[in-house]
Order: sequence, then structure tokens, then C-alpha cells
Amino acid sequence: MRFLAALPLLCKLASSLRLDIAPNGGNASSPLLYGLLYEEIYHSGDGGLYGEMIRNRAFQGSPGPGRRASFDRNTEFWHPIGDVELSIDTTAPALSDSLTYQMRMDVPEGTTGPVGFYNDGFWGFHVDAAKRYAASFYLRGDYDGDVECFFTNTLTGEKLSSATTRASQDASQDWVQHKLPTFQPQSSASTSNNTFSFVFDGSQLAGQSVYVNLLSLFKQTYQNRDNGLREDLAQTLADLKASWIRLPGGNNMEGLSLGNQFKWNESIGSLEQRFGKLSTWGDIETQGFGLLEQMTMARDMNLTVVLGIYGGLSLNGDVVPEDELQPYVDSAMDELEFLTGDASTPMGAKRVQLGYEEPFQVDWVEISNEDYLNGGYDSYYAYRFDMFYNAIRAKYPDMHVVSTINPSPSPDTGSGAMVDLHIYDNQNHFASLYNTFDQASRKYPVFVGEYAAIREGSGAGPEIGAQTFGMACGEAIMLLGIEKNSDIILGSAYGALIKEYNEEPNTVAVIKHTANEILHSMSYYLQQLFAAHVGTETLPVTATEGGLGPVWWSATKAGRRTVLKMVNYNGATGAENAVKVHVKGSRACTAELTVFTADKETSSNKLPSQGGDEHSITTRRITGKRGVFEVAFTKPFEIVILTV
Repeated sequence: MRFLAALPLLCKLASSLRLDIAPNGGNASSPLLYGLLYEEIYHSGDGGLYGEMIRNRAFQGSPGPGRRASFDRNTEFWHPIGDVELSIDTTAPALSDSLTYQMRMDVPEGTTGPVGFYNDGFWGFHVDAAKRYAASFYLRGDYDGDVECFFTNTLTGEKLSSATTRASQDASQDWVQHKLPTFQPQSSASTSNNTFSFVFDGSQLAGQSVYVNLLSLFKQTYQNRDNGLREDLAQTLADLKASWIRLPGGNNMEGLSLGNQFKWNESIGSLEQRFGKLSTWGDIETQGFGLLEQMTMARDMNLTVVLGIYGGLSLNGDVVPEDELQPYVDSAMDELEFLTGDASTPMGAKRVQLGYEEPFQVDWVEISNEDYLNGGYDSYYAYRFDMFYNAIRAKYPDMHVVSTINPSPSPDTGSGAMVDLHIYDNQNHFASLYNTFDQASRKYPVFVGEYAAIREGSGAGPEIGAQTFGMACGEAIMLLGIEKNSDIILGSAYGALIKEYNEEPNTVAVIKHTANEILHSMSYYLQQLFAAHVGTETLPVTATEGGLGPVWWSATKAGRRTVLKMVNYNGATGAENAVKVHVKGSRACTAELTVFTADKETSSNKLPSQGGDEHSITTRRITGKRGVFEVAFTKPFEIVILTV
């Protein structure tokens, strides 16, 4: 969302530019400068970060036509093996009060061969012979025989793995969980064109029916955690070296309508007790990647958590009336005690019983999401923010409470009146934001909690999915403006973080993935690079020759080092147009120069199988004299970092 009018974009031709960097005199920099926004959007959780590989594992709902999720149960993504019939069944006993639908397999009389079913996965399966896999399922019915599970390549028909367990049970028994031995495939597959099968002895089931539910397959996970994260995606996230994360979102936390918001208490406990959620973005969520799993991810990656709390506004404009809001406030307070309380508190004891003995740290809470939209403005100011704020501050007086509307309704100033701003626009708008926060009040700190250049140049219209280097350069100019004002702009996060490539090729994300590949966007490398070169305080920079545009800059101090970031935005190149940099007080004669570049403004990164990265990042030593260096750009669009 554009929250301030764009400043005129400066596109001057080359002129001599000399920058003098003072040794001190700036402001303290925020330790939370580069962060992340996580919400379930286009299979960023299920089928993405969450390690479960089976799709429709517990028959909790359907993505439906046109990506309109519903709770209609079906056998989507499941296919029969042998002459069997698969159907949805609701006969008792159910696996749990939450998972009351199961899949029934009817086996014809006279069957003698193998029977069963296979799953499509989330656009296939990644089969890697170097990794361990673990499968399990719940079975109800009369069966005494082996169950074999294996990957099959759909292009060659090759069987890539095998794991077997013995099931011995009769119809008088309730549900029985069967866990197969951990296995590694015999061979890897070069593509994700693979399925995963569950196969029974048909002669033992002839003329009978059996029932299955909560069928599961995990490849070894990040940090080897049970019910954990997809290892390569989680490591990609950790490699950003961000400092904070907002979870569980955004729009998906709000829900499409009242009743479909994120309910933290329905996302904890055993997987059998998680009903599932109607996603805002077109599918059913298993909620396997629930509140505790998300908090554990944040802890594993050393991320400060900004916890999003449902504040009584849904995306369709449903607003909880004042006289009905208290139960939602009570739920939020229970959630905070559940996460932060010790075993002596009722909710803290519940967390401990679930195996999470150590309390989580929550210092930041954001009330609702984008309440300036969907008719939420008046009620947010009138009563919704205050009811949550008053309850939180009464029990947690040092907790930071973040508003989604500017100015904040908070009675505080300083860090107590935090505001979350969201900015989506074309790349030139981002380039115009360099000076936006220079004159902002120092009393009201800000998170730019969501931002993304979603179109090239000054374009309007549909969002572009193939994010370009020029778009990243526009974002970089805004980030420079944030850095030099990081006494009040405490943090920034790109929206969205992760999307499934096949499902959503036409909108931007930091990371896109398939079952077996990861696309790192230009903005991924921008954020990684900037996060790796943060300082503890800003340094004043004076242009003694030339001025702003087409080169933009920001300088910080990191220990004994001075770090200057510069963006060339359609400017001149070559030694004759080199920027002269003087680090005052320095006697250094060498410096480190990191260059982030691409062949063209329109260059964009791709999946490895489609050509891979189109950018380069190089680091080299350059020489100077007594703190004076010359930096020449090699491309009209380029990002450089000079460390002295």
C-alpha cells in the first residue's frame, strides 16, 4: 500500500560524486532491521516449509475450483492400485473428534494381487537417495499382512524405494497407527515426477473394506525435529540471517470470514486433534505447522518474534461487536501465557505437557492486520485496539504492542506506540522513498512489516511474477532510506516470504519452490547481503561534489569498520564516473568491495532447471590512500557495499 506520495525520481546523467563519511554523529541502529513475514500463502506451509509430503493426508478439505478452499471432503490426490474403489467414509469410530472423515478402500471378491493407493504429493515428490524418509498411517479393519510403501517414477515406472511393516489387526479393534522403518531410496530422481504408494496383500482383503487416515511421509527435517520442516527450504530461510519474524501472518490470520481466523488452540497438540483451517489463499491447511512449530522455527533460527493476534476483523469485513469481543481478548491472553508462562501457570503447564518445557520469548505483539482495510478503521480506533492493549499491558507491562493503523491508538509514545506499515508498488515508487522517513517524528517507531516492488519501472496493472534486478534495486533504495533512519524504522520484511512456484508463478515472493527445487529471487540476495552488512549506528554522509541520484547511499558503523552501501539506479558506469569516497579519520589503504549485479535491469532469477540465477555477487579487495577510495559501477543498475 502506498502510504506517502511518491517523491520525484531523480534520474540525472553522470556527474562527479564525492562522499565524505563522518566517523560519528549518527543515530543508534535498530538490531531488528531485516526480518521476515511468515503466513500460509500458496503452500508456503503445507507443501512448503512444513515437512509433510503427503497431500490430503487426513481428508480435511479441498482446494476446490479456482483455488476456493472448502471443507468438502474427497479423495483428491489419491489413486487406486488394483481393482479397488476409494471413497470418503464417516462411519464410527472416527480417528478423533477433529478427524472424522477417512478413506475407505473396497476390495472385490476374488482379489489375489497387490492392492492399495498412491498419492500425487504437492506437485510430486523429491526422491533423494542421500536422505532418510519416515512413513506412517492409521488403519481400521480386518487385515493380517504386510503393507509396503515406496516411491515410483511416473516417467519410467521405476520403483525407487521400499519399506515394509506388518499389520495384524481385526475389525474389533479401534484405529491402529503403523510406522514403517526409516528408509532411504535406492536411487534419486532428477525430477519431481514421482508418486508414493501404500500397498496391501489383496488376498487378505478380498471382499472386505479397510479404512485409513492421517497418512504421512516426512523426509529428514531441519534440525531433525519430529513433525519438522523441509530441510532445504528451512536452511534457505535461515541463510537469510534475518533478526525477526512476524507470525502467523497477515491475511491468513484474519481469515476470510468470522470463524475462519487462525485459532492458536486448534493448531497445537497431537496431529489427530488438529481439525484444519480454511485458508485465505485457496486450500485447506492441515495445521500441522501450528503455533508451536512456528515458534520452534523462530527459536532454531534465533529470530525475535512479533506475534500476530486476531483482533476481531475478517477479510470480508466481519467485525466483532464491542460487547462480544472479550472472549477473543481472553483467547489472546491465554495464548501469551501458553507461550511465555512457566509450569506454575495453567496455560504454561499445558505447553509443558505437550513437550515444550522451556517458555518462549515474546516481547512484541501486533493487534490484527491491515485494519485500515475492509471496514476495520473505526472499530479499531473505537474499542478493538484498546481492549487488547489494556489486557496485555496489565499483565505484561514491558511488552511492545504494535498497531496496524497509523497513527497508533496507543496512549504511549516511543516504542510503546509502534506502527506497522505495508508498501506494495512499482520499482520506481520504491526508489522515490529514500527520503520519506527523514522528517518523520522520532516519537513513533515503525515496522515496514510488508513491502514488495510488484511491478517494473513506473508500471501499473497486474503484478509481475518474474521479479527483476531493477525491482530489487528500487527496493534497495528504500532500504537505504530505512537504514539511515533506523532509529525509528526498527525493521522491514518482504511480503510474501515463500510461495509454491507451480501454483503461483505470477506474483512475487522472496523464495519460490517446487517439490525438488528452490528459486532464490533477486530480493532474496538483496536482503541476505544487506543483513550481512548491518551496523550498530548510522554515520552522516555529505556529498561534497554531486548529489543524490542516480546514485543513492547509506553508511553505518560496524565495530571498527565503516560500511557504505550504494545503489546505481540507471546511472553512469566506468572509471571516469567513479564515486570518490572519503572515510574521515581512517588511514586505511585497502577496503573490501562487494558488488551485486546482473546483465540487465530486466534480468530475473529462475529455477535451477530453467537456467538458475542471472545475477552475480563478487567480493574483492581494492586499494586507496588514507581512507580515500574510488568505486566505479560496471552496470547502470548495480548495488555495491564498501567496507573500510
